[in-house]
Amino acid sequence: MNAKKIFLLVFFIGISGLVYYFTNSNSASSLPFPKFVSLDEQNIVSFYDWALIGPSGVSKNMIADEKNVILIHMWDVNDPNVVEELETLQTIYDEYKTKAQFYFVTKNTQIEVRNFIEQHQFTFPVYFSLSRIPKPMEFTFPSSTYLLSKKGRIVVESKVATNWDDDALRLVLNNLVK
Repeated sequence: MNAKKIFLLVFFIGISGLVYYFTNSNSASSLPFPKFVSLDEQNIVSFYDWALIGPSGVSKNMIADEKNVILIHMWDVNDPNVVEELETLQTIYDEYKTKAQFYFVTKNTQIEVRNFIEQHQFTFPVYFSLSRIPKPMEFTFPSSTYLLSKKGRIVVESKVATNWDDDALRLVLNNLVK
């Protein structure tokens, strides 16, 4: 990566951090906001060959989205913060579903997930893993979330329930999807 690109990425992350620090989100969530990974600490996803299947039996492989911005959220219906966190993710999904790829992955049963999704009226796509999860990502309970750039860099990583309805995250997403 040349010096100009590195400077722009560092500048972009710095501005994002300042926006995050000085703005208040419109969300009523009590969860913490996402934390952005600095350029020198960003891990790169080593492979994209991750087979998934949806509750309706439709399969998908993440390799098809390798050059896209991807948000991966691994969750559990039994997490006490799951509804609050998924509500904030639903907002982001609704705004960016045509610009980025979303993977909401769970280890729960299809019946548990179907009932949960219907009860809370979520519309994002839910998947179940059929193969190992790409490194360096991991599925930690109760939740793990990763935002990947088009080059596979992990720009945001969270292993706790997080409020994703955040203006700083939107700024980052807007720049990543360009």
